[in-house]
Amino acid sequence: MQVRAHDFQPRDLVAGDVVLDFVNTVTARDTEPIDWLDDYAALLSWSVLADLPPDAVARLASEAVAHPRRAAHALAGAKVLREALWELLRHDQAEDAVARLTESWRSATTAAVLTGSAGRLEPTARVENSGLAYPEHFVALRAVRLLETLPSVRLRVCGGRHCGWLFLDTSKAGRRRWCDMATCGNAEKTRRHRSVLRP
Repeated sequence: MQVRAHDFQPRDLVAGDVVLDFVNTVTARDTEPIDWLDDYAALLSWSVLADLPPDAVARLASEAVAHPRRAAHALAGAKVLREALWELLRHDQAEDAVARLTESWRSATTAAVLTGSAGRLEPTARVENSGLAYPEHFVALRAVRLLETLPSVRLRVCGGRHCGWLFLDTSKAGRRRWCDMATCGNAEKTRRHRSVLRP
């Protein structure tokens, strides 16, 4: 897998769930995968788009500068979780992937606090407890909730070339093919149009 710097933009979060968007920090899984998380700063850039609290992200940025080895270790842990989620979402209950998710989830729940929302209690990651592992913990807790309720018939893999992103098909007809019509959808339409025009 290539590792390449990427400037994260709102258009990179189109999956319909932040956990799927995290898995999609690897692009072109259908051909030659490219990992956009080239360093811990990139993970924090993604975290800002994922709506992690700005003050928490700023705190992590300072801590990463002060402790680069710990930041690199935290990034590696987040990537292990990401790949476990990819396997689980694409290949159902892969035993080793379940074990890896379990490890992240246990670490996250150990550092989490219970918070109330709409009459329910749920474990919530806190940067004060998680430290540099905060993004990983945030995703791990969300991932377990997603996997408990995921409508698997609505989980899709983008049909675009050099993409392979996951997304939830929330269309009424349930026939969405692209992660985003403005990118992969239009690219495929252009490719088909050109092939028709060729003699």
